[in-house]
This record gives sequence, structure tokens and C-alpha cells, in this order.
Amino acid sequence: MSSEIADFLAGVHPLSGLPAEELREAGARTGRKEVSPGETILLDQKDQDSLYLIKDGVIQILADNESVDTLVAGEFFGYESFYFLPPLGQAAVAVRESTLCVISADDFKHFLGHDRVNNFFQSKAGILRNRIQDIRQWRNVSRMDPYMCLTLQDVAVKAPVTVEMDTSVSLAARIMSQEGTTACLVRQAGKFLGIVTQQDILKKVVARDLDPGSITVEDVMSSPLITVGSHELLFQAFSRMVARGVRRLVVQDSGTDPRGIIEERDLLSVKGENPVYLSREIARAEGFAELKSVFQKVRNMVLRSVAEGVGVFQLGRLISDMHHQIQVRVHDLILAEMKNPAPSSFCILALGSEGRMEQYLATDQDNALIYSEASGKIQLSFFEDFSSKFIQVLIDLGFPACPHEVMLSNPKWRMSIDQALDMVDDMAQTADRNSIIVTSLLLDMRHVAGDSGLAGMLKSYLFKRIRRSSLLLKYMANEAVRFKPPLGLFNKLVVEKSGRNKGRLDIKMGGVFPLTHGIRTLAVEHAVLETSTQERISSLHEQGVFSTGFAAGLRQSFEFLQTLRVTTQAQQIKRQAKPDNFITPDRLSIMERDRLKDSFKVVMEFQSLLNNKYSLRLLT
Repeated sequence: MSSEIADFLAGVHPLSGLPAEELREAGARTGRKEVSPGETILLDQKDQDSLYLIKDGVIQILADNESVDTLVAGEFFGYESFYFLPPLGQAAVAVRESTLCVISADDFKHFLGHDRVNNFFQSKAGILRNRIQDIRQWRNVSRMDPYMCLTLQDVAVKAPVTVEMDTSVSLAARIMSQEGTTACLVRQAGKFLGIVTQQDILKKVVARDLDPGSITVEDVMSSPLITVGSHELLFQAFSRMVARGVRRLVVQDSGTDPRGIIEERDLLSVKGENPVYLSREIARAEGFAELKSVFQKVRNMVLRSVAEGVGVFQLGRLISDMHHQIQVRVHDLILAEMKNPAPSSFCILALGSEGRMEQYLATDQDNALIYSEASGKIQLSFFEDFSSKFIQVLIDLGFPACPHEVMLSNPKWRMSIDQALDMVDDMAQTADRNSIIVTSLLLDMRHVAGDSGLAGMLKSYLFKRIRRSSLLLKYMANEAVRFKPPLGLFNKLVVEKSGRNKGRLDIKMGGVFPLTHGIRTLAVEHAVLETSTQERISSLHEQGVFSTGFAAGLRQSFEFLQTLRVTTQAQQIKRQAKPDNFITPDRLSIMERDRLKDSFKVVMEFQSLLNNKYSLRLLT
């Protein structure tokens, strides 16, 4: 055992190169410690008696209950106490089953007698101390607009007015008038089943010249209730209103009665900038010039949201919701302009990052069109004309064209449902590079407009067929390991050495791409139909594919990589530069650079998982 530990010490920087006899003697005295997920080792004592070296596993370092570092095999912790007094409560927590080499303080101090070793650990200790100071400073100085941190609990919401199911509309209207509200909840046997608003009464009763005294609220209510939890952010409430096309949400937590009704005006009273208002502008737009104006407002709202630190997952969903609304309106306006009606039902699909609802500021369009049946030239001419107009309008509004022409204006991405199903069969059998690209795009599909049944039919068949093609799954997984994270020797970030991107690294290809492609592959194999990467991670964790710790690491790493990506893109736009996927590590704080390295380590660990699971090293 001691010789095995000595050999391991000899292979770890900065101990490699030390005299063999010195390492052999230290190895004989070095202990071995097995730690389980969640097990904690306190590190807040000055001159503690051990240095820890990870032989296998993942360890997270915490200070002030915040994660300051994530360590993997070959990395040390506990050295900081030999240089400064760690903060009270600093600890190491095992993320998964880990094996540690426990080096005595005397042996470590002996190692420090070598200048090269001492310089290494002194530098590491300084970085760690700066990182802890960064966290404390971050806590003391808020860089976010408080509005974006508010939840529904922070908004004054009146207790809801309620009526029974058999209440007449006239009585319900009088009650709402007396209570000074524009809506009431409908209840039966203690259960809340619907909502009635003044607009419901005007449209469904008064406008039809019906007798409000003889009609009950059951006849005019909207059901089921669209709810929002009191713990959710105001930003999330805005997004839900946009997605569902409503102006009110019922504030209700699981297992409790409704707390109240939150209206658009309540949100407006907290903040003037309002995506719900932009959504209504989109719906009212009578021409493309109006939509272009709204698109720019959406862009401005996104830039401000980035500056305010809105969570990247919420931001991606909101951007996708707004873009979805715009594309639906473009679809409707173009159909109204066409000389003839559509010769058959059809649908528009969003693909790729747009389909995953992970669109940000430098994302081009990926879309397709599927129609119900193939027939003559007239039908083909209609869809060709419609598609050409649809894509041109999107480009004019500000949606970048796909450089690879994955757009419904391209005949390859415009086909009948039968042709689409045949294409799936061909891809499952061929498993060539083109099949991998097309399959990956389609697996992220999301219905945008038109006949949703066509989208459902294609998605269902696609998942069933691809799951049975082990060869295609293997090659899809291989795509996720083609690009390696830009992390080199001694944990250094690798940047471009020349050209216009000198000093920068591609965060998409080195981090985001491997995660989205690999997680998509696992999602297909395990019949996970969700399209967003974070939802896929959660579902795979629930099925036992990922451990709790590894799922958390994947989610946190993906979130951080996307946050850096969108923040950099926002800065580029403000400088009137074209946004791209390259970042400059030297412009990041120490804490950000170290978190970036940690994220790349998680990507590397994930790629290793894929390599082993699909035996990718055997591919030629």
C-alpha cells in the first residue's frame, strides 16, 4: 500500500520530481481516508495536522456556506491553514464517494522546504484567500436591481374574493363591485375550480344580451386556475403571463388555499418595464414594422436583465417565450397576405438551442416546416412561397439567418410528415455525420405554430426509432467528446495564440456544446422527452442515470458557462460589436476564472462518463 501511495505522490504536481526516497518515506506514513457523499472535513483551524490529496472522487470546498472550489483527483486541500487562518466554518464536503491521501503536517512542512513546492502552495493559498474575499465582497455589495430578486411574497396581494359555483353572474358582479376587485375565484365543496373576471362577464353575458340573473358563474368562469407560487420571482410571473396569454395569476402554494390574485397592474406598480406589455404589443401588431420595433424592445429588455443578474435559465425561457410570440404573429400575418389558403395543415418547428429554449444574444435561427401530405406542384409552391417570406421577415426583424441554412426556406428542411418519418428511418440505419447533425437538431424540436399534432407525431416516432439505434447513439455521444475543454497542464486555461481571437477561448465549443450534445444523447436513450438541458439533467437524475452530486455539478457548470457566455455577448453588443462565443479569461475576476476551470473539469468528467458508457475509444 505504501509503495502505491508513494507512486501516486510521485505523479502529482508539484511533488513529482522530488527525491524518490523522500516520497517513499512520506508514502509509508501517509494515511488513507474514505469519505461518503455529504461527509464533511472541517478546515478552519490554523496549522492543522494534515494535508489532503484526492486520490479519487470529487470534493467541494465551502466558506461562509458558499462553494469556493471544486476539486478532483490529483488536487490538494487543507494547505491554506499553513499560510493563513481560514474563516470559521471552512470545510471540505465530499460530492461523491472519494478516497483521500492524508499527509501529515510534518511531512508537508518537509515538502515545503523545496522552493518549487512552497511557491506552488503559497500561490494556491493566495488564490483561495482572494476567492473567499471576493465572495464576502459580493455579499456586501449588491450588483443587482432589487426588483429582479423580488418574489411574490414581496408584493402586497389582497385576499381573494370567492363565490360558490351556483352563484349568479349578477350577484358575482355586485360582490366584485363592492370589494373593488375585477375578478373572483369560484369554489365548490371547498375546492377552487375557476376564476371569473369583469371581462368574462362583458364578453360572455353582456355582449350576448343574456340575463345575468339566470346564468351562474360556472357558465362563464375560466378553468383550471393558472397559478404561481409565492416563492417564485416576479420575473417568473411575467414569463408565465406571456406564455399563457393572461393578465392574472392566482398566487397559491402547493397544498394551501389561494393567497390572492396577482394582476398585471400589480407587477407594473413594482416595475415599469413589462414583458406582458410587449407580448400584447406583439399580438396587436398589424404589420412587420411594428414587430421590428417590439423585437428591439425585447433585445433592450434582455440586455438590461443581463446587467441585473437575472438567472440564465429564466432569461433563456423569457427570450424564447418572446421570440415564440413574435414568430406566431409573423406566421399569422403572412398567412393573411397569401392569395390562397394553405392546401393542407402544416406546422413550424423550432430546432436546436431555439427548441431547447436556450436562445441568448448570438443565437441564429434553426427551424423547419412539416406539412400533412404531399401532393402536386400547387401545394409545393405554396409552402415554398410561405417559407421564403417567413424567413425573410425574421431576418428583417433581427433574427440572424442560420449559416448552415437550417431554415424552412431550405427545401431540405421543408417536407411532408411521411417524408420526415422516412428520413428518420434512413438516419437510424445510416448513422453518418449528416444523420448525426440532423438527428440532434430534430431531437430538440419544439412546436411554434400550426398543427401541433404533426410535431407530436414526428417527435414520438423520432425518439422510438433513435432509441433502438445503438450505433447512432454511439456516434451522437462521440460528437460530445470531439471538442475538449480548453484546460491544459497545471490547470491553466488554454487560449488562442494568434488571430483575431488571440487571448480568448471558445466557451461554447469547449463547454456548452459537449454538455448539450451528451445530455441529449442520454435523454434519448432513457426516453426523456423534455428538451431543455436543465430539465433533461433533472429527469436523468430522477431515473438514476446521474448521482445527486454529479447532477448538481452538471447543472451548476452549465449555468455558469451560459452565464459567462451571455454576459460577454451583452458587453459586445453594448460596444456595438457582433456577439460571439469567445471570452477573454484575463478580464474575469479570480473567482470567475477558478469557477470556469471547475466547470471545465466537470465537462471533462462528463466526457469520461460518455467514453466509458459508449466505449467511444473503440471508434475508428
